Amino acid sequence: MVQDAWIDAVRKITVPVYLFFGGADPFIPPARVQQIERRLRDLEKDYRVKSYPGDHGFFCNERSSYHATAAEDAWTELTEFFAQHLQA
Repeated sequence: MVQDAWIDAVRKITVPVYLFFGGADPFIPPARVQQIERRLRDLEKDYRVKSYPGDHGFFCNERSSYHATAAEDAWTELTEFFAQHLQA
């Protein structure tokens, strides 16, 4: 796997992150997701990673790749994550 600038920049993350991926995303394949997750774990970052059916546009209802069930779940997960981490 390539160790590029993006994956190296993970060390600068100082806040909790939640990353959502489409399991069939041709731009971010499962091996890349595993690399990202491994990097976050190795650096002991506060993170969550979740993959869904579909490809890169699973969350966008204006794309043919939209996956309603996955998008609804991701939205619920995201709003709960925000409620947990963005309280005043």
